[in-house]
Parts: sequence; structure tokens; C-alpha cells
Amino acid sequence: MRYGIKTLSLIFTLSTLMGCSRVFAPSAGKLHTIAFYNTQNLYDTINDPQKDDDAYTPDGSMKWDQEKYNRKIQKIAQAIAPIGGSNGPAIIGLTEVENALVLQDLLGTPELKKAKYEYIHFETDDPSGLDLAILYKPNTLKVESRRNIKVDYGSKLNFRDIVQVNGKLQGEPVTIFVNHWPPRAATRRGQQDDSRLRIAAATLRKEINAIQAANPDANIIVMGDFDAEPRTKVMEEVLKATGRPNPYYKEELFNTFYMHYVNGLGSYFSRGDFKMMDQILVSKSLLSGAEIEFVRGSAKIHDPEELKFLYGKYKNTPVPTFSGNTYFGGASDHFPVYIQVKKAKR
Repeated sequence: MRYGIKTLSLIFTLSTLMGCSRVFAPSAGKLHTIAFYNTQNLYDTINDPQKDDDAYTPDGSMKWDQEKYNRKIQKIAQAIAPIGGSNGPAIIGLTEVENALVLQDLLGTPELKKAKYEYIHFETDDPSGLDLAILYKPNTLKVESRRNIKVDYGSKLNFRDIVQVNGKLQGEPVTIFVNHWPPRAATRRGQQDDSRLRIAAATLRKEINAIQAANPDANIIVMGDFDAEPRTKVMEEVLKATGRPNPYYKEELFNTFYMHYVNGLGSYFSRGDFKMMDQILVSKSLLSGAEIEFVRGSAKIHDPEELKFLYGKYKNTPVPTFSGNTYFGGASDHFPVYIQVKKAKR
């Protein structure tokens, strides 16, 4: 149960901070949408002997043929194109994409081709064969460097990395991290072991610490499927991502989806409840009058009717491509999430 005296106290505190602080003072400027989307197993239909993709082939258990693949590509393109408004996102992090081919097919759709996105993608060693990627509009984000950060989980069973991009967003320096943290492991006693999440969080925090040591006012945007909700120790204590906008705590990241979680909202539906697994975090510099500002109230879960069940037991939840081995033909079992930023006019 998420609600109670502590929650009400938290809401009051956050509301007071957000209402009183100058960090959310309004200013003019062009809006840029920054989004994240877990695409749920975006495999092509070709068997790659180096990857565990056998199920997603025409002869595999999912009967993953060209028709189903084309439908999924189309559904994802239709989900992405209107995020944040008619212009779509300027930047969108993606997870669970198999390779560059699926990204090229995605960007070749009528919905996305006109946006002239470019993409960043690294092949990883994850046995699943699923990677991270970033789509971006080069007239908005000028990419200066990119890297794939290896995370040492101490196991050969998981190799989920972190993608880092440095560049200039409308002329202002920015660092973007895209994540897909591994799921918790079950212990012998049936409890959840979050040690792999802690390793991922500590690895990311180390990178952020290095950036902030060099420049305490660095503009940092972190997005991903963290497999952990905002008010967990791994997010608040290890990564230092909180719902506290107070700029005094400069090293912290501000979790733009903290209040969504408090209000019982989520991007992923599991075991009868929405979970706020997909989040976007920003450095306090984006709250304190920097040249690039986070827009108050812009954090949204993109959940149009086209992505949801409209009736029945799962009404208003995402229509997945598959649930187990049952084919539903939807875009993904996650909703996209997004925020908006703008360049302040001085």
C-alpha cells in the first residue's frame, strides 16, 4: 500500500518545495521532448547464432515471421511519433532492440522518416542479444562523443551496459545516460535480491560523480528501465535520485517521475498493479535557472488509447506484443515516458 500519513507528508513537503523554490520559475523558450521507451523484445526475424534469439524466428516458439515483425515496427513507430506533441521527441532512448537493422527499419517508417532521426547503437555481449539505442534529431542534439559503459556484474549471465552520450542540446552542453538494469534475482528463501541493481546503480553513480567533480553545474539527463521504483534504496541511496527539487542537495538527481509513483501511476503493469519502472532523472542544474531547464509538470507517461487495452480485465494497461507465448500484437508491455526541456531566454 503506497498511501498513508508518510505519503501525505511527503506530498505536502514536495508541493511546498516546488511552490516556493525559484527552480521552477517560468521562462520562455522552445520545448524539446526527451523520451524513453522499452520496446519489449524488438528482434528481427533472422537467426543470429551469437545470440539467444531462436524463439524470435519463423520456426521458433514465437513463430516470429515477417508479418508480425512489420506490425511491431509499425506499432512502435506510431507510438513514438506523437510523443510530446506533433513534432515528436527530439531525443528518445530505447531498450530491448536487437541490432542496427531494426533501428533502420524503424526509422524508415512513414511516421519517423520525415523526422530525419539519426541513431546511436552499440552491440553488447548480453546473451539475449538485446541492446540500448538512442534516436535523436541532429538539428537539436549535436553529438560530440559516445561510449558504452561496461558494468561488471560478476556473472556471465548478464551483460547489460550503460550508454553515455555527450553533446550540445540547442548549443548547451549535456550528458545523457541510457540504462536497462537487470531484473532482481530470486533467493532460495523466495525473496528478491537487488545486488545486480546496486552494481548498476553504483557504476552509474561513479560516472556521474566524476562529471560533477569536474563541473558541479553539469547538465545531466538519466533515463531508463531501472527495474526499481523511485522510492527504493537502490534509487534513493545508491544512485542518489530523489523527489527533492531543493538545489542545496546539488549532487542528487531529481526524479521527475517521483510524484507519479506516489500517486500510484506507472509505465508497466505487473501482478495487478502499475509499476513506475521507467523514469527520467535530471541534475539539479536543470532546475536552477541554467541555460537548459526542465519544464515543470512536463513529465508524462505516454499512454494513448492506441497503446492500451480498452476493455476487459486489463483495461487501460499496455497491449504487449506477447504475454508469455500468447500473441497480442501490441507495441510493447511498457508505456513510453517523457519530459520536456527548454532553452531559457535571458
